[in-house]
Amino acid sequence: MPPAPFSQSGPAQLRPGSRVVLRVRLAADDVPPGGPHFTDVVGEVAHIADGMFAIRTRRGEVSVPAADVVAAKELPPAPARRGRPHRAIGIADLERMMAEGMPPLADARVGDWWLRWANGYTGRANSTLPLGDPRAPLDLAVQRVRDWYAAREVPALFQLYGPAGFDPADDPLGALLVADGWQIFQHTLVMTADASRLAANPTGVVEVSVTDEPDADWWATASPRALAHRDTLSAMLRLVPVGGYLTSYVDGAGVGHVRTVHSAGWCGIFDLHTREDVRRRGVASALMAASARDAIDHGSRLLYLQVSADNEPAIALYRSLGFEVHHDYHYARSPSRD
Repeated sequence: MPPAPFSQSGPAQLRPGSRVVLRVRLAADDVPPGGPHFTDVVGEVAHIADGMFAIRTRRGEVSVPAADVVAAKELPPAPARRGRPHRAIGIADLERMMAEGMPPLADARVGDWWLRWANGYTGRANSTLPLGDPRAPLDLAVQRVRDWYAAREVPALFQLYGPAGFDPADDPLGALLVADGWQIFQHTLVMTADASRLAANPTGVVEVSVTDEPDADWWATASPRALAHRDTLSAMLRLVPVGGYLTSYVDGAGVGHVRTVHSAGWCGIFDLHTREDVRRRGVASALMAASARDAIDHGSRLLYLQVSADNEPAIALYRSLGFEVHHDYHYARSPSRD
């Protein structure tokens, strides 16, 4: 008998650390008389090797042959705190997901820390994300990070995240870096929202197109900074698993753009940019509403974005559209002796 309808992302797209449900074909000897021929395995992907998935479930680790997986779906991270779904996700889980929107061109691991590099374009893709245990004494782990970036002849960066309003120096890693002379800079807010409210907003006189890849109009409306790093950004975008590229038009002329990234029930909103001469005419709001509809079209009802804490006009816009601050992050740059 065929499996029941199942939203499939494909086993080949699964990654260690992601929370998934696998539909698995049972061996003939394991099928009870008149029983189902398939079972579901829910848990976190521990590792993938030698044609086997190791899945951490509530009952322990389970090994699943890849050949027996007939469908797979990535699930949103389990709630880490009380509140509405877009508020309940844990900070580290959201940070891990957001990183998919700005994928590095080279990376490495120090335990659970993720070292990232992308030709210096954006702090997010060129910093270390300390997602858990570095599996080494803190000072030794930091030195390994410094050495990795020094080999690329760039200063080491850490992305230090915490609850809204946190002080990086209160964290053990942040305290060590501050004591060692690292510069703390670039305060950024992570904001989240429910897509359904925003998707209902009208776009007015603004027309918005959506493509699966960045086309000529999308690039023509990019920010000067993005265009200055076009080769690097193009290479990064080729690594984004599932994304949308939205371009806005007024009277037939391209006036702005944004892009979306879809993963496990969430949609990230990146690179919102509008021409200066059309600002305050609803172009940004139209792009945001269209992004929310793109999210829903991809089965995502939760949104996230990142905005500089000193960008008051943008923050005011996002709040008016239903976004709330989920958490903050800062960067820490290594001293010049590197």
